[in-house]
Amino acid sequence: MSRVALPLLAALLLSACAHGGEKLDRVAITDTARADPWEKTNRKIYGVSMALDRAVLRPVTDVYRFAMPEAPRRGISNAYDLFQEPTYLANAVAQGKIKSAFRALDRIMINTVLGLGVADHATGMGLDVQKHDFGQTLAVWNVPSGPYVMLPFLGPSTARDSVGFFVDFILDPMDYVEGRVLAPDEQIVKLGIRLVDTRASLRDNGEQLLVGAADPYATVRSAWLQNRRYEIFDGNLPDETDDSEDLPPLPPLPDEQAADPAPAETPAETPEPAAEPTPPAQPQS
Repeated sequence: MSRVALPLLAALLLSACAHGGEKLDRVAITDTARADPWEKTNRKIYGVSMALDRAVLRPVTDVYRFAMPEAPRRGISNAYDLFQEPTYLANAVAQGKIKSAFRALDRIMINTVLGLGVADHATGMGLDVQKHDFGQTLAVWNVPSGPYVMLPFLGPSTARDSVGFFVDFILDPMDYVEGRVLAPDEQIVKLGIRLVDTRASLRDNGEQLLVGAADPYATVRSAWLQNRRYEIFDGNLPDETDDSEDLPPLPPLPDEQAADPAPAETPAETPEPAAEPTPPAQPQS
């Protein structure tokens, strides 16, 4: 490692450790993303993507699932997951999550040696995958999410996570290995198989979410934003009730005071004096 890389890595670790907590909560998924200011354009992209999926990708996926037994499909998915572990490791280091970095390193060694690249023995040993991407790294570095974005053919994202996706894609270490091992046409075939395999996994995991949805676009947006916030916090979402329990109650607003004034105290009623008894009438003589 060069002399420049070591100070840079140390700076990244310090930066990652310095952020989190309330700062991370503010930038994880901002109100701008929830408001979806680009909704009109996003809906058009979503419609085109879904039309292409129904016309091309889903039929190809159906053939893939019919022709390929479940065990080989699972092996292909495990192989692609193993290819992503170096990216998870690098982002875990950049976020200052050293335990997660060692977890990714352990998974790489176990699934490469024992699993031969196609079996996930690490999960069976209690080492579940911990995904870390560059979009999450930017959130840890206190970069706001920006608006919600529907990427063509790639699905939901935010402005920040879109940048993170392309950084992970460009700097994926497996691409450099594949570039030396596979020919260009073989890389295209591998990319196509990966795309079909990813689409096939959606049939098993999340596609049923849209069945019967009155507004599929809004359903996808809400589900993705919630899940993304869960991923950024590594499943440890902050308790929103802890901070509010110790705060004193807020005073009423001036408008409320004017609209609903407190009733004035009324003086106690003084008892009326008792009427004097009338003397009996005198008999007339």
